[in-house]
Amino acid sequence: MRAAAGGVMKAVFWSVCMAALWPVAAWAVKPPAPSAWPDASNRLYAVPTRRDRVGQVVAPVMIDGKGPFRFLVDTGADGSMVSPALVRALKLVPMRATDERVEGTTGTQRLPWVPIASLRIGRIVKRGLRLPVSNSPVLRGLDGILGMAGFGAVRVVVDFYHNQVIIDRSRSGSLQDFGFLDIHARRTPGGLLMIPARVGNIKVMAVIDTGSEGTLGNDALRQALLRAAAKKATIYGVTRQISKGGVATSPTIYLGPVAIRNLPIVYAQIPIFKDWRLDSRPALILGMNVLGTVNTLVLDYPHAQVYLLPLEPDGISVGTCSLWVASPLMLGTSDCSPGS
Repeated sequence: MRAAAGGVMKAVFWSVCMAALWPVAAWAVKPPAPSAWPDASNRLYAVPTRRDRVGQVVAPVMIDGKGPFRFLVDTGADGSMVSPALVRALKLVPMRATDERVEGTTGTQRLPWVPIASLRIGRIVKRGLRLPVSNSPVLRGLDGILGMAGFGAVRVVVDFYHNQVIIDRSRSGSLQDFGFLDIHARRTPGGLLMIPARVGNIKVMAVIDTGSEGTLGNDALRQALLRAAAKKATIYGVTRQISKGGVATSPTIYLGPVAIRNLPIVYAQIPIFKDWRLDSRPALILGMNVLGTVNTLVLDYPHAQVYLLPLEPDGISVGTCSLWVASPLMLGTSDCSPGS
């Protein structure tokens, strides 16, 4: 979402059933009912992706010295927002006369905002904020959304194995000696982390987005792959607009030392690609159906580095091309040749 102050806030909620997002072979039983999906009111913060749910990354946040409150960590956004429930809990008064213009995944909307004196995550403190107020389904069970690309020189550590989310100041030094896969990224003018990647033989830019449940491809990528979208999905953003897309299984996706196979992608020409100036060339938004399957995810913004620690005992092994995903939840090894 892009607010008048210059922030971009986006998060994506998928109404498509899980059977449409994963290959049929991955399901031996009936897909889970919505009640089996992650409940943002529980004590989990780093919720991993499993067969019965898409993962979620939540951080404890202090607002004006009160809390902690549960905020979705959105690495695909540089603006933050709050829920009406949080506004009521803090007895804040939304400002409607000078509302904020918000550019979300699926469109633009003007939203009321509230003044926040201080927002604290660990040792990171932001002061004097104007945060839009949204009643989007993306915020169901949450108090707000953190647009991490707008937090400057920070490192985000999401440890799914130990249920920890740590947001702290960046530090130098590689994590490869600790078994992490090191992926070099680029930082956009808006602060997002994008990885030069390939889908099959097609060069793409892939945005790392913990705010998206699934993985999105733009129409330029779909056309480049000559792949028709076979199934339909509905995409909800933080604004009221809804976009339609088509689901298709992609060729192998290569991200440096990582290879991802048989990943279902929703192809749609949604407005966020244009906002990021990625509408005219092949591009991907990598969501939690992929990111939530690892042991630990680390994003270092000032150094433009992405680190992944595979799950050792549960089907992932490290090799020349260290990680591949047979479905978003079934993992193994691969070499890095484009034809594999």
